[in-house]
Amino acid sequence: MSGHSNWPEWIYIGVVVALLTYVGAEAWNVERLVEHAPAEAEIIKVTGQQWFWTFERADGTKEVGELHVKKGQPYKFEISAKDVNHSFNIHDYVVLQDAIVGRINTVWFIPDKAGEYTIQCREYCGLLHYNMRATLYVEE
Repeated sequence: MSGHSNWPEWIYIGVVVALLTYVGAEAWNVERLVEHAPAEAEIIKVTGQQWFWTFERADGTKEVGELHVKKGQPYKFEISAKDVNHSFNIHDYVVLQDAIVGRINTVWFIPDKAGEYTIQCREYCGLLHYNMRATLYVEE
């Protein structure tokens, strides 16, 4: 008789274990995606500083406050900061990565639609934080 009353408890435990397993697998999958950028991805060094973004390509060309990319081309961002911590965010492409002084964090993406998108800082970085924006131009 007493064994019968444990059913709800076992169902609850089973559901929790299944959810934790699923969440863990998803987290691993996201980590794998972040770590393994396509081999042909173009590397762009992203530097945050009060209060603007600088983008530098492998050939040394730089853009400040704007970044021009091609639709369908993979890009790998190597993100760092010069002064205080910032957070690099392209909301429309779900790109969000901390910019930390003395460290390089990476994230990659493939723009899939042409247009203009806002790049912003998502970490409070001082007085003009609200104004720390850039524009991503995705070209055909």
